Amino acid sequence: MNGSTSLSCAALFALAVACGGGGGELECAECFDEKCADLLPFCDAEPGCPCMVECTSENGIPGVVSCLDVCGLSERPAAFLPLEECVAVACPDSDECSTPSDWVPPGDDVSCAGSAAGIGGGSLADCSFDPGLAFDPDGTVLQLESADQSVCVRLERRNDGAGTLANTSWTLLDIRVGPLGEVALVESDHCWYSSHHNFRDWAHAWTGTRHFDLVLKEDGHGGARVYELYVFEQGPLGATCKATAEGTQCIDGPIELFPVNP
Repeated sequence: MNGSTSLSCAALFALAVACGGGGGELECAECFDEKCADLLPFCDAEPGCPCMVECTSENGIPGVVSCLDVCGLSERPAAFLPLEECVAVACPDSDECSTPSDWVPPGDDVSCAGSAAGIGGGSLADCSFDPGLAFDPDGTVLQLESADQSVCVRLERRNDGAGTLANTSWTLLDIRVGPLGEVALVESDHCWYSSHHNFRDWAHAWTGTRHFDLVLKEDGHGGARVYELYVFEQGPLGATCKATAEGTQCIDGPIELFPVNP
């Protein structure tokens, strides 16, 4: 088993079900196939993802970290993240995928020890909110601020239509972010990760001195929305927009943000 396997997820499941000896291994493989089948085709296209599915179907959610080593990977493939969350929630029992009681969705386990460094990455006074704009969580402009109104985010994004993960595909156009008096306007070094059903999207921005990672969560269709900001000292954008925080040397986070003019 390795990250370069040419077998599709469907073929791997056929092997798992045919060769499984019963118990948790077989049940977890069946959970992938029965509960999360709509996500499997997207996994096939990403190197390492079919290997992670095969390994996790045999070892359950507790085996995900060791499966990274088995598959020769340093991090979860982006297409595996929604699959892991899907089976962890749909099949948590010990005779299924054995989801630990302290499991958190991939991308939510961001470690931030904190730092005395400031989180500001610019010199603007504020985020230039439009006071007449009512908040629409599905709109093209989002205006957010911390509970004490000392940190703000204003972002503009483009709706590119239906995505590949039963979602809306978004493109980030620009983002103003930071504490009042030190707000940064980022117009180019940024990206948007559109997640499965848009339940856990990420906006990433790099100013050259600060890296901002904003996670936008929705608790199921029509569920509660949560917005959390992480700020790092380092973290220029990589070639792929990630489904988790991607900065290093965390300064602060999560900073919970709330809609302006809800």
